[in-house]
Amino acid sequence: MTKRMDQLLEKQKKLQEKMQQAEAEEKALQKQIKELARSERTHRLCTRGGYVEKLLTDLGAPELSDEEVFEHLHYALNTPYAKTHLANLLESKRKAAAEAEGTEAGSLAD
Repeated sequence: MTKRMDQLLEKQKKLQEKMQQAEAEEKALQKQIKELARSERTHRLCTRGGYVEKLLTDLGAPELSDEEVFEHLHYALNTPYAKTHLANLLESKRKAAAEAEGTEAGSLAD
């Protein structure tokens, strides 16, 4: 083969190695992202579940079964007051996010 052909083949080989390294790095990053998401979800579940447990204890009802707790939560969260409160809370969060996004967009335009 010619010298030029050898150079091109060597360059191709190096690029393929870099591509394999990048793919391995991407796979490792995807694994880390999944682990972090799972860890955050576990923390959120434990925090919220712990708070419900505390409230039930404070109300003098720590001996309720899981089914009874689920039934009570379902009832409590489906009242018109709870639905309105949740809708208002979500609307406030959306407005705050939109304002923050507008502020960031405005600062980027400067």
